[in-house]
Amino acid sequence: MPKPRKKARKKARKLDAATEQQAIASAQWLIELRRGLALEYSQDYWRFSTKAELRGAVETDERFLQGIKDVLGKKHGEVSVGFIPGPMKWNEKLAAKLIADAKQGNADADHVLREVAAELLTKRIPVPNELADYVAAYLQQPKSSKKQSHKTDYRDWMLALTVDDVARHFKLNHTRNDATEEHCGCSIVADATELHEKTVQNAWHRYQGIADQRTATNYAAQAIASVTADGAQRHYLVRFPRVGYAMAQAPSCQSRSQRHETKKMIGSEIVAR
Repeated sequence: MPKPRKKARKKARKLDAATEQQAIASAQWLIELRRGLALEYSQDYWRFSTKAELRGAVETDERFLQGIKDVLGKKHGEVSVGFIPGPMKWNEKLAAKLIADAKQGNADADHVLREVAAELLTKRIPVPNELADYVAAYLQQPKSSKKQSHKTDYRDWMLALTVDDVARHFKLNHTRNDATEEHCGCSIVADATELHEKTVQNAWHRYQGIADQRTATNYAAQAIASVTADGAQRHYLVRFPRVGYAMAQAPSCQSRSQRHETKKMIGSEIVAR
């Protein structure tokens, strides 16, 4: 059987000084939007993304979303966000994975399951059987400390997302080898964060699957963000890449008319592509 051909690597793009500074500024803006790679922000993002995969719907009052609106508000003034309805289907495979992880001591999976159950109960929506069984068992047990995920997991997700944003926007390779002096996504993000480039590369290699998910337009949630600037209102399509498990179903695609009326944004980036 013939071996599959390796994907051809793009020729590294050389950035002039002005474009290099623009790329670094863009990365810094994304990182500011992500609250400086703060653990609290990235944990909120993980919960937001995973809950969207789990139930196919997004709560507009999510703390993660409010954090984004606060940062955008400082730059653009009034900001409103409305989510495009997702598939509204319960993801049984993801639920089983989260429950298994929670039973093994994963505090983040446990948190997501209990939050989703509470939100469903508050709205008087029937709780799926497997989730009801998990929460019932939890309520019957004494409180116990659960192992926390390592904090760099979340930081590395955010770094990888930012590398992908920069590489796509400025048409760069994501990484480079030791003999290459031209910039890549990782080198720009390293300059923007003052982290060692190897640290950023390791984060990218760990979570580079997000790039494939974006190429397949496989997002946890999509929304229309409206910002008011200079007396005019502009609309952007905001796509939130998944940072959780890869087994969830993608939300329904945006209609052609919606695509025509909105500018495309990847992740939470306010820079129109």
